[in-house]
Amino acid sequence: MSSSNTSKSQTIIISEALQSFVTNMDSASFKLVVTDAQGLIVQLHGNLTFSKRYQLSNDQNWQIVADRIQWEQKEDCGIIHLGSSVYNLVKYKNSKNSRIPFQIYLISSIDIEFPWLHMAMAALDTNIKARLKDVCMQKQMDDTHQFTFAMMNALKIGVLSVNITGEIKYANNLACQWVNIRRRDLLKIPVKNLIPVWSNIYQLVSSGEKFINEEIAINTADKKAKFNVTVTPILDQEQVKLIGLVVAIRELENVYHLVNKYTGMQARFTFKDIIAKSQKMRKLVDYAKNISDSPSTILIEAESGTGKEVFAQSIHNASSRHDKGFVAINCAAISDNLIESELFGYDDGAFTGAKKGGHPGKFELANGGTLFLDEVGDMKPEVQVKLLRAIQESAITRVGGEKTIPVDVRIIAATNKNLKEEVDKGRFRLDLFYRLSVIPLKIPALRERMEDLPSLIRFFLNKKSVRLQKDVPQIRYSTLQQFLDYDWPGNIRELENAIEQYVILDGDISFENLKKEASNNNQEPLTEVTPHQTVQNTPLTTVREMERELILKTIHHFNNNMTHSANSLGFSRNTLYLKLKKYNLV
Repeated sequence: MSSSNTSKSQTIIISEALQSFVTNMDSASFKLVVTDAQGLIVQLHGNLTFSKRYQLSNDQNWQIVADRIQWEQKEDCGIIHLGSSVYNLVKYKNSKNSRIPFQIYLISSIDIEFPWLHMAMAALDTNIKARLKDVCMQKQMDDTHQFTFAMMNALKIGVLSVNITGEIKYANNLACQWVNIRRRDLLKIPVKNLIPVWSNIYQLVSSGEKFINEEIAINTADKKAKFNVTVTPILDQEQVKLIGLVVAIRELENVYHLVNKYTGMQARFTFKDIIAKSQKMRKLVDYAKNISDSPSTILIEAESGTGKEVFAQSIHNASSRHDKGFVAINCAAISDNLIESELFGYDDGAFTGAKKGGHPGKFELANGGTLFLDEVGDMKPEVQVKLLRAIQESAITRVGGEKTIPVDVRIIAATNKNLKEEVDKGRFRLDLFYRLSVIPLKIPALRERMEDLPSLIRFFLNKKSVRLQKDVPQIRYSTLQQFLDYDWPGNIRELENAIEQYVILDGDISFENLKKEASNNNQEPLTEVTPHQTVQNTPLTTVREMERELILKTIHHFNNNMTHSANSLGFSRNTLYLKLKKYNLV
């Protein structure tokens, strides 16, 4: 506040305090004189009259009057000569803490004694201090209100405060914006008109139940729309009595994006993460960049382990949808009875065990962003029909629901199957195939881009060394040649696993097992020993040999997948690698 505004405010405070004092006194017996810092009279209160030849007035210089004052020793009381008359005078003791730039004098008739005048001045001092305290407290409350108002408006959620009778007492800017009602009009509306189920919410919260992140229909100015709503009780200072409620409102789309961010459904990879030294890969990356911002559906076809999702995330991050969600779903990993609800969501009561209030599906979570359908070739025909309809109509219907929900989703599908062959075999719909393959993208197998292998090896060596907290092992030329000679049927995923093993074993690795595994892929699976096979049918051997053979067979059985092999054997991965080294299996 500027000094001029402060002075003006203090002038008003003094004036109000003196007027209150005058109202409660016999004003005909005294005159209150207020002077400013320059000694000019700025206020006069009371009805004491002086001689006709001498009258006090505003803007008069008090110093001229002060020449007629005869002070006592304390210099806070004395007599003053005004014309031919004499009056008693008491000076107000302005405390240092008050910092009021005014001086106040009480002039009374000569027959009123000084003790009474001092008592009157003490009463005036109490009145002034009370006024100053009230104003100070009011200013603090106003400042607190401004802070609170600014904080509420800085939030990315709508906020309403409601009293126990259902009156809206406060609404921040975002709440007004989302319901499309001006604040002054919103504060006149009962909250039940805005939230039709308010009485149910109030009963729940007032009984101590929590009401958090529920999808609630709210009547906005032009439509009924669903929002994510949390209601929190406001208790009195003793934290006993309910005095109001705070309603936090979020747009569902923003909630979905927040959920995606903190549940890992966010694109991490960009085209800079793709190692492309070979001409074939450089052309593919350039092609993928060119199609990134297209709204058309992209179909990625490639073998397992080639990095289909890395390309999908990179395409998303290079598009105008990069600030929205990237939602991935593996169509082969979800059971047939759940895939539909995972994709399209479900409404309240859609099936036994359905979450109260329903649940959004992947299409709703990806609204405005990208939906990545991995292993789409494994999708059942009945779900394919609904997926086709969702793509054609840009809308979905939740399981158990009737409302059509519009969605703006760019779809990237991926498969390790030949979808044309799947169509010919009647396992995949031809119309869905054409819808998905508007823009085809084929990722070459690792054996088709061996020029990238040295760079991939260096990348994974550094990555695994950091994660495993081990020094980067030197790779010998003969070992590198073995890497180059191997066919890598598991592609980049197999290469990454091999490099991890190489780092764990400090570079002591053999490719014999990898080559044996490649030649044994078509062999019959292991047969379990049945109870009818007696010990006589089993050749005697040592425990060491039995463990070695079991490890070798298990690794073959799980196609060289060390994680699955270790889990099956009851080992950690590190223990498995140590045993492989112990038995000279690497």
